[in-house]
Formats: sequence, C-alpha cells, structure tokens
Amino acid sequence: MEERTIDTCVGRISLTIDHRGTGVPIIFLHGVFLDKSLWFEVSNDLPEITRIFIDMPAHGVSGDVGHDWVLEDCVEMLMQIINELKLDTCFLIGQSWGSMTALRAATKYPERFEALGLFNMPFKKTTGLRRLGFIFQKVMLYFPRFYAKQAAKSLYSREILHKRPELLIQMQDRLSKRSLQELSRVINAVILMPEDATHWINELQIPALAVIGQEDYVGKPPKLETWTVPGGHISPHESIEKVKAAILKVLDMKKR
Repeated sequence: MEERTIDTCVGRISLTIDHRGTGVPIIFLHGVFLDKSLWFEVSNDLPEITRIFIDMPAHGVSGDVGHDWVLEDCVEMLMQIINELKLDTCFLIGQSWGSMTALRAATKYPERFEALGLFNMPFKKTTGLRRLGFIFQKVMLYFPRFYAKQAAKSLYSREILHKRPELLIQMQDRLSKRSLQELSRVINAVILMPEDATHWINELQIPALAVIGQEDYVGKPPKLETWTVPGGHISPHESIEKVKAAILKVLDMKKR
C-alpha cells in the first residue's frame, strides 16, 4: 500500500493506493463522517486492478479545508487528483457524499470514467423538516461525541449498531478530531446547499449502478439500474457481500 497526499482546492487530501496489475484503476470515495477505510473490506477480493482510496476533505487523515466550500469543489478536487496521478480513465465508486461527487464529475467529464457505482446517493434537495433538523443539529456539534451518536442512529440500522458497536465508537472518534467550524462547513456544503440532482442523473452518459439500503433515507434514483440491499445508509458496512457483487457488476459495465 502506498500512502500519498495531494494538495487540492479543498486542502491536502490523503490517498491510499494499492497497486495491483495494469488494468483500468478504480477510485473509491466515502460519505460524511466516515473515511477511506469504508471500502477496504468490500474491495479486497477485486480482480488485479489498482485500487485508490481517498479521504474526503476534513475527513480521515486529509487536512482541514480552512475556508467555506461547496460540493462542486469536490469535483475539482477529484479531477486534480486524477490528473496528478496521470489517469486517462478509471472506474469510480462513491458512497453518499462520495456518490454525489462521482455523479457530478462523471456527468461533466464522461471521457475520464468507465462506469460508476453510486451507493446510498442523496439526489433530492434537503427541504422542510429534514432541513430544519440538520440546521438544529449544527448546534450539537459543540458536543461531537453526542452528535456522532445521533448521526450513527440515523445512518446505520439498529441491527448493525447492535452487532457492531465499534462503528459508533469509530464515528465518535472521527468527529471529535475535527473543529466545529470544519464540521459545520461539511454539513453546509454536502447536506444543506446542494440543489436537486435529478438533472445530473438524466444527463449522465456512462454506465452506472445505484445501490440503496432497505432502511436508507435516500430514494430510488430515476433512470438508473438500482439494487436494494439490507441495512441503512452505509451499505458497505451493512451489506458486505451484496456490495462486493455490486462493485463487480460496475467493473463489468465498462463503456464499450
């Protein structure tokens, strides 16, 4: 495994690169309050292709952003990384925030991607009581471990938290390492500010597979082939074998 950092428009981004074979590489992006380790287990049995895991801004061992930012900056970040790594094309897998970034990047730059795996992808604008809830939750960021406990309950199914209590502890540890300001910026950029993404889906020109959890808060995206798997919003932790199969399906969807 190679550990590497790349300076981008949203700060210094950490990558873990597992060099395997000479085929088209695959990039993995995680969601809010997670890190790149989300994808390690579900990707370990993939064919001999290089796997690239990215810690999103202000997550994992990536640096703080240090200023306000928007979701589209993550698209620029991703393209800066792809260009720095000199990748002509790649497969792209994202979960939640990662899938939101993947969708936008692939729609803008279809020639740089072979196929997409869009796991647990929010695509509707956050409105109404749900929006008010997230605004209120920003106050709870003063108490990051308490906030992480509430977040875990909404992201994971009750069953998985009972079976794997370490998932809650890991989320608490991750949030407690970041400042209130950085966490607030993440909520603004990823949850509160994005507009409806249906038009991005309709404009997509490359193959894509969507995956949602049975207890997921996101709906089924239009147009895309969609698998529904057991669990909540973090399918790579809750439905490991199904997610492995979905990733293999994406690799088989390579554009002709």
